[in-house]
Amino acid sequence: MATADLTRPAAVRHPADPQRPAGPMALAVGLGAVYLIWGSTYLGNRVALDSIPPLVATSARFLAAALLLFAVAALRRGPAGLLLPRRQWGGVGASGLLMVGAGSALLALGQQYVPTGLTSLVVAGMPLWVLVLRLAVGPRPSALAAVGVLGGVAGLALLFSVPTKGWHLGGMLLLVVSTMVWALGSTLSQRLHMPADHLVGTGWQMLVGGVAVAVASVVSGELGRFDLAGVTGRSWLAWTYLMLVCTVVGFSVYTWLLRNAPIQLASTYAYVNPVVAVLLGMMVLDESLSGRQVLAGAVVLASVALVIARERPRQADGLPPGKTPVAPA
Repeated sequence: MATADLTRPAAVRHPADPQRPAGPMALAVGLGAVYLIWGSTYLGNRVALDSIPPLVATSARFLAAALLLFAVAALRRGPAGLLLPRRQWGGVGASGLLMVGAGSALLALGQQYVPTGLTSLVVAGMPLWVLVLRLAVGPRPSALAAVGVLGGVAGLALLFSVPTKGWHLGGMLLLVVSTMVWALGSTLSQRLHMPADHLVGTGWQMLVGGVAVAVASVVSGELGRFDLAGVTGRSWLAWTYLMLVCTVVGFSVYTWLLRNAPIQLASTYAYVNPVVAVLLGMMVLDESLSGRQVLAGAVVLASVALVIARERPRQADGLPPGKTPVAPA
């Protein structure tokens, strides 16, 4: 799951963490990687869930990814570089619990019942909920962006309007709530301090979210019912791909893009990933979309494109430096 953050411009660099400007080729490679990697997340998630319970798969994925990111960060800055000042725990906690934890867990629960292509179209509407929250907390979006939100909501309503093969009301609702939680976590995290080092920040967010989902798997009894010996090689391969490529590499590349590219450019994955996900679902899992679902998806993606195009990056007053939001994957 991946989403655009429209609450602020590209992450502000910390004065103590200078970077050289990225060249066009590096930006192109980074964008292409995010397009392909996060577009394949839905397929990997669905295959992993064939024999691994959703909460177990999600918590183990983020905990393992957090350890890998911490190892890399420790090699770069030393173990002391992993420590966070007290003022940064609010941002790490909000984004970790809401986005990485609740958002990803709800996505996995919903995707048990909803095909990958349809899932990606529902998730594509996440930037619209960010704009809805901004109507309440500011800064207010432009008039055309508000029109985009209304169009996107209409597209999502169309997705729900006619049940088709693979359509599951409970699963669809879980996906919508997941995107709302991501929007809330993203909005809150942008108003709080975050670590200047994106690897350290992302590692702590994944650790917090992974622990929260692990606790949920124990409380729900899912962990107790988990049959490790029953996990297929196909699911293990998909889970490993999700953890290493989609989580570690994907998150790291995206947070790098946020520091080196305009938010409109970094956010283009929001309407490219669903196309990749739909195509992969058709090729690998023989999924299909009805004509109405294709129309609804086109409305959602066009609305997201309008929102991103109209919401120009603006330097928000009073935002702490060095904050890098984590995008869902």
